[in-house]
Amino acid sequence: MTVELHHLRHFAAVADELHFGRAAERLGMTQPPLSQSIKRLEAALGVTLFERSRRKVMLTAAGRVFQEEAKRALVQADAAIRLARRAASEEIAQLSIGFVSAALYRLLPDALRRFRRRFPDVEIRLEEQSTEAQLAGLRDGSLDIGFVHPPLQDTADLTWKTVSRDRPIAAIPAAHDLAGAASIELTALADCDFVLFPGRQGPVLQGRIIQACRRAGFLPRIVQEAQRMHTILSLVAAGLGVSLVPSGARSLGLDGVVFVPVAGLPDDLAWELAMIRRPRSARRHARAFIAMIDALGD
Repeated sequence: MTVELHHLRHFAAVADELHFGRAAERLGMTQPPLSQSIKRLEAALGVTLFERSRRKVMLTAAGRVFQEEAKRALVQADAAIRLARRAASEEIAQLSIGFVSAALYRLLPDALRRFRRRFPDVEIRLEEQSTEAQLAGLRDGSLDIGFVHPPLQDTADLTWKTVSRDRPIAAIPAAHDLAGAASIELTALADCDFVLFPGRQGPVLQGRIIQACRRAGFLPRIVQEAQRMHTILSLVAAGLGVSLVPSGARSLGLDGVVFVPVAGLPDDLAWELAMIRRPRSARRHARAFIAMIDALGD
C-alpha cells in the first residue's frame, strides 16, 4: 500500500488529539473509517504508531518520530499547493513582500517606486515582520520575497543574497554635549546610557556592538530596548540615551535626534540586509521585482 497525503492528515489529527473520536470530528468524518485509515498506514509502514487502550491513546516512540516528519511533509505539501495555485493565477497580480525596518531606508522604497511605474495594476502587500516570521511566510507561501537581517541559519530550502550593508552612526539627543561634534570616537559614549534593539532580535549584531565597546574600554549601559528603529530614535529624542544605528536611519528625519559619525569602528560592525525567496520562483511579478533589486544593488 502507498502512503498518501490523506493518511498523513488522518495521522496528524489523531496524534494531536490523542483521541479517535475528537480527531474524526475535527476531520469531518466518522470514527470507523479513521481507525481503518490509521491501521492501513501502520501496515504500510510496518510499525505501530499508537498504543491503544479503553482509557487512552498514546504515541509510540516510532509514532513520535513520524509525527514530526508528517508535520513537516504536510507543511511542505500545503505550501506547494498554495504556490501552484498562485503561479497559475497571474491574473490576480499580487506581490507579497516581508521586510525588516532597515529595508525602508533606501533600497525598498526605490524598488517599489520603479515597480509601481512598470506594473501599476499589481497589488503590493507589504508586511513588516521579524526575520523568523518572514522565513515561515516564505515556506508556507504567504510571502513571495523577504528582506531580512543575516546571518541566516537553516535556510537550505531558500535562496538569499546580501543586497546592502549600512555602517553604524551614533544617534544622540539634540540637547546632548556631543550633538555638535563633527565626528566622535566610540570611547566618547562610555558614560552614556544606551537604547538598543533586543539581543534576541539580532544576537550577532548586538554581540559585535558590545565587543566593539569592550575594545574601546567600556561596556554599554543599556537602559532601554526597542524593536523598531523609529521607537529607538524616539527614545533617543526623549533623552533616554544614545544609540548606534545604521547610517540610513538619517532618512527618518526625526526631530530631537542628531546623527554623528563614529570613527574607528571594526569592519564587521554593520547592518546587513539580505533579500530572500524560494528558489526558482515561478511568478512573473516576483521575478521582475527581484531583478529591480539586483539592478539597484549594482
